[in-house]
Amino acid sequence: MEDVTNIFGNTGSGLIKGIIERGGVVLGEKIEGFAGVLVGDKAYADALQKKVEEQTGVKGYISTDELPAYGISKEEKEAIESGFGVKGNDVVILVADEETKARKALEVIKEDISKRK
Repeated sequence: MEDVTNIFGNTGSGLIKGIIERGGVVLGEKIEGFAGVLVGDKAYADALQKKVEEQTGVKGYISTDELPAYGISKEEKEAIESGFGVKGNDVVILVADEETKARKALEVIKEDISKRK
């Protein structure tokens, strides 16, 4: 788990910018061999999102599979992937929120994905 908040210093994402301005962070976690799963299996992604929100209060996560989108640029995506050493079949999952909540959300996500793999 890494803090990648600095990558979003000039982001076009209003959501991420607002979270950072309120003192929040953007944390990321590389999941090896999981590229395409969250965008390809909407039912699983929705169930995971619901679980994360119920257990942590965090309303969402973003995977690099979805990017660029949501005001997050191609350059920001590339910086994230480079920083995590992403290979072809890897994905980085991002959570933006208050740090304690973001950390807990990524733990819930990692645990759930490890059971699915």
